[in-house]
Amino acid sequence: MTGHIPQSFIDELLTRIDIVSVIETYITLKKAGTNYLALCPFHQEKTPSFTVSPNKQFFHCFGCGISGNAISFLMEYERMNFVDAIETLATQAGIEIPREAGISIQQPETQQFYEIMQKTALFYQRQLGKHSQSKRALDYLNQRGLSEKIIKQFKIGYTPPGWDNLLQAIDNNPKQKQHLVTTGMLIQKNQESIYDRFRDRIMFPIHDRRGRVIAFGGRVLSDEDTPKYLNSPETPIFHKGSELYGLYEARQANRQINRLLLVEGYMDVVALAQHGIDYAVATLGTSITANHLQLLLRTSQEIIFCFDGDNAGLAAAWRAMEITIPLLRDDWQIKFMFVPKGEDPDSLIRKEDKSKFEERIQQASSLPEFFFQHLSAEVDLQQIDGRARLVSLAMPYIQKMSADIMREMFLESLSKRVNMDINKLNKYIPTKSNSSPKNDAGFSSNQEIKPLSSPMRTAIALLIQHPNLAQYADKFLNSDINFKLVPGMNLLHEILKLARNNANLTTGAILEHWRDKQEFTHLVKLAGYKHLLSEHDLTTEFHDILKKLHLQALEFTIEQLISKATSGKLSDIEKKQLQDLLKRKQNF
Repeated sequence: MTGHIPQSFIDELLTRIDIVSVIETYITLKKAGTNYLALCPFHQEKTPSFTVSPNKQFFHCFGCGISGNAISFLMEYERMNFVDAIETLATQAGIEIPREAGISIQQPETQQFYEIMQKTALFYQRQLGKHSQSKRALDYLNQRGLSEKIIKQFKIGYTPPGWDNLLQAIDNNPKQKQHLVTTGMLIQKNQESIYDRFRDRIMFPIHDRRGRVIAFGGRVLSDEDTPKYLNSPETPIFHKGSELYGLYEARQANRQINRLLLVEGYMDVVALAQHGIDYAVATLGTSITANHLQLLLRTSQEIIFCFDGDNAGLAAAWRAMEITIPLLRDDWQIKFMFVPKGEDPDSLIRKEDKSKFEERIQQASSLPEFFFQHLSAEVDLQQIDGRARLVSLAMPYIQKMSADIMREMFLESLSKRVNMDINKLNKYIPTKSNSSPKNDAGFSSNQEIKPLSSPMRTAIALLIQHPNLAQYADKFLNSDINFKLVPGMNLLHEILKLARNNANLTTGAILEHWRDKQEFTHLVKLAGYKHLLSEHDLTTEFHDILKKLHLQALEFTIEQLISKATSGKLSDIEKKQLQDLLKRKQNF
């Protein structure tokens, strides 16, 4: 989609949506006075320092300093670009984005990558239905128990044998050819050698969270061929460590996802969906990453890791556990499920019905159970040195936990296993500093409040956070002295003018007017400044700061006129002005 998104639309959008509703779909918010609090999703912490203000339509973390509006949150949390964030919010608000012609709002190449991948997906789907050799592929899918409905649901396709089927399909279009090379669908050795990456394979399109095709996984038709699975390489639109196969389809199938089952293969996901378990997802040829885990937990707070019951499966489960421990939160439910040796979810679901398979899910080991079972297998708990060994193995993981309740439960379980008092075990955990009384915003009342370095910075901070203060600046704006001599005055004037002309703009909406300007980062920091002033004191403080700025401008104007007078270039009008300003300074 091209065209400039009007600023007036962005203002309206940020007025229509509620930042609290946007953010609470991703993290748990708790009411704290007029604001909401949460553990920051952008850094590890034990005490909530992430605050969301419905009045300002603004979020700020006092721990890591990240701030912004609803657009900024989606860009940071979901790793969306600006346009995707706008489109997501507009969809939630049920309003259509107007376009102003002539200016591109999205990198044209990126959009064309999505378009060429969609065309490629449709090409593979057509080949499954009409190519002369597609019967082999259809027979294979039927043997695996897949219905026509599920094949269409996952948009499964087929790429025939040969080195140039896709290449020929684009009709020798040089631009599309280059896009297919960039997106990994064609391999180019040199100017003369270019060919299809995928040949004679079942094709599984991989969708991003918006349903756009970003990559493919291809499976051979015979288990004798290698590699069994071939995946798209890393490209500008595909990063396998941050994507999950089947997540888009799971979201489409379920209005609300209560649990997610993480399996190891594309066919596992599709086969489970075929049998009514439509909440399975898979990694894309890689071990699970922290990005994967965060993506899973943005969708559901119950995650079941499903691995093969062999040594490789146990090792993969332990890697998943190691990634989970530092990120763990008390409201998450993480389980580990192992299928019998020689089976995988695909084969097992075909032998068992949905209810039996879900019984296995219900019986899955909790994270603490799996953790201690795994470590206990390495020691002899009947011996003192074995129990000491278990403590030494477990404590490094427990120390990494930021979830207070879960950490205490791990310690209690460890205490029982090694027959050691929990208070003694606690000595091995770094002590947390005592929490101080909290104010209405939920933060420590004796937390140091660093003053801003100048009246101008303070004025801008207060005005951004409380745009209604602009009404007290009329006299200040209409003065005859040269305010532009004060550093930062032009910016303050712009914000004042914007706030006065748009009474409904919140902090978040005001910031959006500077997103593409160099002042944006500076303004976001000022918007997060904590002043702790009451409403009455706020007005008084702002008025006092305007007086200081007025005095600064007055002094700068006098200095300018005196400097001009020393060179003998002062006019009669300017001489009178200088006299008036000197008197005004005396009476200030």
